[in-house]
Amino acid sequence: MTSFTDLPALLSTLKSEGFSGTIEIEFPEKKGVLFIDTGEVINAEAKARVDSKRMIGPEAVQYLLTLSNQKDGVLNVYQLLPEQAAIVASNLDHEILFKELSTDFTRFDRLIMKLREEKHHGFIEVFTKDHQPMGVLFLQEGEAMEMFTTSASGPSVFGRKSIPTFVENAVKEGAIFNVYRTLGKISKEEKKVEKREEKNVTGEVEDLKELILIFQEVLSKVENLVDGVFQQKGRFLGAFKKSLLEKSDKYPFLDPFSSEFQYREGTIQFIGEIGAKDFTKGIVECLVATLSRVAKELPKDKILSLKLKAGIESSLEQHSEALKRLGVDALTSSIFK
Repeated sequence: MTSFTDLPALLSTLKSEGFSGTIEIEFPEKKGVLFIDTGEVINAEAKARVDSKRMIGPEAVQYLLTLSNQKDGVLNVYQLLPEQAAIVASNLDHEILFKELSTDFTRFDRLIMKLREEKHHGFIEVFTKDHQPMGVLFLQEGEAMEMFTTSASGPSVFGRKSIPTFVENAVKEGAIFNVYRTLGKISKEEKKVEKREEKNVTGEVEDLKELILIFQEVLSKVENLVDGVFQQKGRFLGAFKKSLLEKSDKYPFLDPFSSEFQYREGTIQFIGEIGAKDFTKGIVECLVATLSRVAKELPKDKILSLKLKAGIESSLEQHSEALKRLGVDALTSSIFK
């Protein structure tokens, strides 16, 4: 209890013992954590109220020292290895990159591989399909350095050796995860990605920009037609995302949420580097698969299915000269076979 504990004296004792770990300070509406590495306070986070902005760093340390003088608070002390305390403390200042990704639409193991290639600094929160916390995976320079797992039957524990099994189980059983980037530790590869994102549509070949605009128009038109037929917004996007995942083995750039290709609200965002023909092949095959999925859910009346194909054909016809000039007109015609 804070009523009977002198926090500065406790910190002094822990310093003399070379302690590594955390001190949690909890009040009904105020709480925070001090992170200690070999006796030294290396970081802290705190919140004055449930709905208030989070404090980190020296501001949080000073706030918690002041808070510890008040009554009716509780102190909890947890011991960690020095490297465990350090890795968590170094990730307090962060921003979210991807929120609530699902293994229904993206592959956890492939995402980790992508983050490794980009030498990503940050962490991934992993939840079960019903949003129960499973664990947190910490990454440094793209490498999985530590795993913090939670269990309904026991205490939360760290364990680097558990990472391969944890990832395998998440892929097998299905999961939802949030990806965070640690601020102030952006790798060269991530800076390249940021630069490409600012341009929104990039690629070594200028033809790709023109193709993206054409397919953007086609996808938007088909989306409106499908959602209109079913009278349900999001019906096309759901089928399209499943097709993206299905085709991602053959066309890795289509893997949803892989930071390369995204289609949302009638707009394509692409930050990868690929030839115009390969891009066209991937999108066309994915669109054909999507139409096949949608057709199975349509009423037996084939007029609706023909209406969808007519809408696509009309969109492509407007760009026939451009498609021919770009050398992909034969590829787009496969939609109607």
